[in-house]
Amino acid sequence: MTSRTGLEAEAITRLTEGVQPPGIRAILVQCVAGELAPSAAISRMLSMESPSIVRAAIDDVTHRAATISRASDMLVHDRVDELTQIFVEMVADLADVSDATKSAPRPAVDPPPRPGFGDRGESRTSG
Repeated sequence: MTSRTGLEAEAITRLTEGVQPPGIRAILVQCVAGELAPSAAISRMLSMESPSIVRAAIDDVTHRAATISRASDMLVHDRVDELTQIFVEMVADLADVSDATKSAPRPAVDPPPRPGFGDRGESRTSG
């Protein structure tokens, strides 16, 4: 009989095998194994690759989890679901921040004029 650890390792291999680039795959393996929190995994992947590459890798693993998971893979499948959900939330937050910075009013470039010497109601006289 195969141990739970052995079954989990097989599931992780099935779900991540061939995911490219290799650095992203290594992070996904750690995350799906429960060794790395999903938010930390996403941050690391985004520091290495573009959001579109990270999304493609996560989508690939998510699709595999949905289509080739076995009943014994539920813990691994749950981790993949959590990773996907956190990625979706992080991307939405990034989009919200991006939209806010695009639509936020910009501060005036020129400061308001400062009052001069003759602005006190006094007239200048030359002597």
